[in-house]
Amino acid sequence: MPQKTNKISIFNFNNTIRVYYEDTDSGGVVYHANYLKYAERSRTEMLRKYKIEQEKLKTDFNIQFIVKNLFIEYYAFAKLDDLLNIKSLIIQISSAKIIMEQSIFNKKKLLAKINVTLGSVNLEGKPSRLPKFVLDILNTT
Repeated sequence: MPQKTNKISIFNFNNTIRVYYEDTDSGGVVYHANYLKYAERSRTEMLRKYKIEQEKLKTDFNIQFIVKNLFIEYYAFAKLDDLLNIKSLIIQISSAKIIMEQSIFNKKKLLAKINVTLGSVNLEGKPSRLPKFVLDILNTT
């Protein structure tokens, strides 16, 4: 169970993802693990929108993000051809860690809520500070 934190809107981002046939089971319902893929894509698009490119972080700064912990709760299911809205909210940032809450909706119906802690690590897997430009972007946007 994730720890309770103050949900102060430091940074938020919304995007949409369409449910494709490959995302579903034989009944046309989204397979449970695909919600994690949708959340990951949304986090990547959020960073990309603000010119934080993960490949550049890896090659120029020798860091990458890892999922330190994750909790997901499902409320309803999505189906083939649904257009999902993923809301990503950063609720805490430190020098080497980002705590986020992501909610996945179909129209206004909440389907899943994900609490995730991302760590910044060097290429050997040891904790590493985020570059100042990343912190500046995420703390001021």
